[in-house]
Amino acid sequence: MLFKLKNKIKIIVLFAMNLVFSQQYFSPLIPSNNFLSSASMLAKGGEFSGLFSHSVFSKYGEVFNFEFDLTRNSYAERRSVPVIDMFDDVVTQNVYALNRPAFASISWSLSGSVNNYLKLPVSLSLSDSPYWDFRYDYSEEVRASLGPGVYNRDPVVGYHLINIDGVIRSLKIGIASKINSWLKMGVLLDNLYEDELFYMKGVNVFEEDDALASDTTLLKDINMSVENVSRFTFGATVDLKRNMSIALSVTPSTEIKFLTGGLIPSIDEKTLLPSFNFSDTSSNYSITLPQEINLGFSIKVNNPTKTNITGGLIFKDWENHDIYKVYHSSTDTSTHNYQSTIGLSVGVEHIILGKTPLRFGFIYSDSPLGEEFEITKVTLGSGWIYNNISLDVVAVFGSVDYRYGDLFPSTTQENLLLDRIDEKNTVLKATINYSF
Repeated sequence: MLFKLKNKIKIIVLFAMNLVFSQQYFSPLIPSNNFLSSASMLAKGGEFSGLFSHSVFSKYGEVFNFEFDLTRNSYAERRSVPVIDMFDDVVTQNVYALNRPAFASISWSLSGSVNNYLKLPVSLSLSDSPYWDFRYDYSEEVRASLGPGVYNRDPVVGYHLINIDGVIRSLKIGIASKINSWLKMGVLLDNLYEDELFYMKGVNVFEEDDALASDTTLLKDINMSVENVSRFTFGATVDLKRNMSIALSVTPSTEIKFLTGGLIPSIDEKTLLPSFNFSDTSSNYSITLPQEINLGFSIKVNNPTKTNITGGLIFKDWENHDIYKVYHSSTDTSTHNYQSTIGLSVGVEHIILGKTPLRFGFIYSDSPLGEEFEITKVTLGSGWIYNNISLDVVAVFGSVDYRYGDLFPSTTQENLLLDRIDEKNTVLKATINYSF
């Protein structure tokens, strides 16, 4: 049976296992960890369901709806170097850095219909949520070598440190109107604004040693800011049949400008992946968020076990928006050779035991960085509803491994081999919803 928030309480528990999650080190250049869907939508593979994931459409006609979302994102990043034997074979990976940071964020939304007050078939929404999470912590303990025959633990001579903080948030206003019995049209105005962006990289030296990237303590602190920008999303939902609907939306490309104290995006020569350099003068760089075209669908299957199918397809034109404009002592450009991406999500919701939902789904997405960073997810969920309050809980587990150069190369040694980076992620999301 279909769920109605007026008379049930819903607790959804989702276990999502995904391979090749986001790579948080690249967060200043590519939006990451922006789960915009509510916990219930994630539970049924609705990551790319488009307008169906926005309350102004999904809650259309309800007098009032309030949603509060709490997310905790934690990850374990392990960096290692290959150990080569006399035959030039890799025999193992030597782990030299392991970090386990965790970050929390909140979001909320209000939506409601004005039909009871103004006699107009219009719904409005207001929401605030993280759009682009920059946060990343890296701490590498560096130890001196005591040489052969000495069995005491090698002393700590310093630390290699990176700390990226802050979030770009989205304050969104939505309006949707029912044109006729089968068509709804609407627009979403998305204002992107910063929340204390900061970048720090450096070396904390206790004792001079060749293993350190610097002979003396050197910490580079850079305060970053973003010029507020607005994005529009235009779209419509169409009821093809009584039990089948589609949603089509378009978001034009938008340029976003970062003001920094010397952080400059560049290209890593070995991997051709994004990298960062520093300038002695203030600088800024601009990134163009690509055009997005999204097609979502929702199907209610009439069978003995009531079933709902949700999904969507999204296209992002990264290929034509991979040039970063850099302004410091001179004007320059950085071309990253991104590829356009396609994302696909589909999920099924079964109602079992009369009222208990069982949800599972599949999510796939390309990455602008290439095939090595493709994303795949599998989701599973269940829950209950009581009266007009719902509680959704989501857990997302994922991992990725890729190759990249040493973030802090030694001052006296040259490493010709690439490091291996293994990153495991856990995202916990809880959503409370109240409506009448």
